[in-house]
Order: sequence, then C-alpha cells, then structure tokens
Amino acid sequence: MKATGNATIKHQKTINTLTNLHIFPNPQELGQAAAAHVAQIAAEAIPARGRFMVALSGGSLPQLLGPALVKQATDWSAWHVFWADERCVPLTHPDSNYILAQQYLFDHVPIPPGQIHAPDTSLDPAQTAAAYETVLAQIFAVPPTIPQPEDSLLQPSNLPPLQPSTPPTLPQFDLILLGMGEDGHTASLFPGHPLLQETERWVAPIFDSPKPPPQRITLTLPVLNNARHVAFITAGSGKAGILPQVFTAGSTLPAHLVQPTSGHLDWFVDEAAAAKLKTSNP
Repeated sequence: MKATGNATIKHQKTINTLTNLHIFPNPQELGQAAAAHVAQIAAEAIPARGRFMVALSGGSLPQLLGPALVKQATDWSAWHVFWADERCVPLTHPDSNYILAQQYLFDHVPIPPGQIHAPDTSLDPAQTAAAYETVLAQIFAVPPTIPQPEDSLLQPSNLPPLQPSTPPTLPQFDLILLGMGEDGHTASLFPGHPLLQETERWVAPIFDSPKPPPQRITLTLPVLNNARHVAFITAGSGKAGILPQVFTAGSTLPAHLVQPTSGHLDWFVDEAAAAKLKTSNP
C-alpha cells in the first residue's frame, strides 16, 4: 500500500519484503498521507469483519496524524480504539496518551464512547496491565494469558504467574499506530529492557521507564507483530540519527524488532527524519 501526495516511496529490504518507507517533504504532508492510509485500512476491515480495531500511541503521533485523520471519510461507528501503551497517570493528566487522543481525535469525530477502550490507570501498573489484557481478551474473544492480580502492591518480582501450556491465541489488530523516540524506543518498549524478551504476556507493566513517568503499561512485541498492519509515524531531525540503526539488519532497537509476522509494516517519515537514511528502490 503506497502513500499518496508528493512522497518519495522507498522499499527497505533490510527488514522484510512487506515493509514500505514513505518519505514526505514536511510533517503536514506526512500526516495527510498517513491519515489516508489509516482510512484505507479501515475501509478494508469494516466490510470484512464488521469493525476496525486500531491501537494508538502517544508522543507526537496524535498531533501529526489527528488533524488530517478527522477529515477522512470513514465509518467512525465501527471503530474500536485501544492503546499500544499508556502512562500510569490519571487519564486527564497532561502526560496521558489518552488525553492527546481526545484532544486531536475524539473531540472531533463520532466514535461511540463505549468503543474507546482506555486502560484503567487508577490501578497500580501490574493491575492495569492485567485488566487491560482481560479487556483485549473479551473484545477479541480470545482467552487471556494471565489472571487478574489480587495484590494491589504487586512489583515486577512477584507479578501473577503466567499460565503454562500451549502458546495463547493472540489478539490481532487491524492496525497499530506507533511512534519512535530518539533512542529507538516504541510504545513503552525501551532499548535493552527485559520486556523485549517477553513472549507470553500481551500487556506488560513497566516500573522503570527511562523516560518519565516511570510507571506505564505496554503491548508486548508478540501482539505488535501479530497485527495485520503496523504503521510508524515519525518526524523531525531529532530522529535522523537513530533511524538508520532501526533499518539495519540485526539491530536490537525496539522499533526494529517490530516486524509483523504476516502483516504489513509501513514507515511514514518526513525528510528531516530520513536525512541520514540510504534508501534504494527495488
């Protein structure tokens, strides 16, 4: 799927053959093309499955995408919105990813409130993660991998035990929208963090984020890589130094590790972010 507009569209073979890199002159054109991409995936998902299951991130993504996305012609009543990660702060807090989505998207489009599935951040991180996994299990109709924790003071050393046996069925999002930090992190998966090795949980708590606030929850790599589509949206010269590393084979950066198993991966970047990339057409 290719972006529209005055984009330079490259194919990065260092990740996999289903990866498209779309480079735009500025953030505005980037946002317009990314919004059209989202609307097209929704238009495919809704007739096929009756709903559009999408996960959002925070950072600069809502501001880059939202103004153009709200102008798209789409069946908002069929949208179900989730979060790829969230900070464990009240949803009204300025650090909340939810409040950014509300400001740039929900305040402008008629998505039914009952289909906006925000994490319950009034709980401690372990409980928030477990509760959100249960929400995913109920809505995607697949069994959860972990029970609800009973101890409200759970810490990483005594999280509820994983259920053994066969690998669980994973929830499959139609689209997961991700940003990328200047260190190559995405969602709340940070370079070198043990959560990059998580293979069973769908949603994991993080107590020691290197970026504030320290307590968060995040979708894990197995869920991100099970999506039908993943789209990274990133802009600015601050990302130029790390982006070549993300597109280097064998990289251990979290953004590189997002490689959908059988889905499609698209990167929407502006020229400032792509300034140090060496790209080639197929």
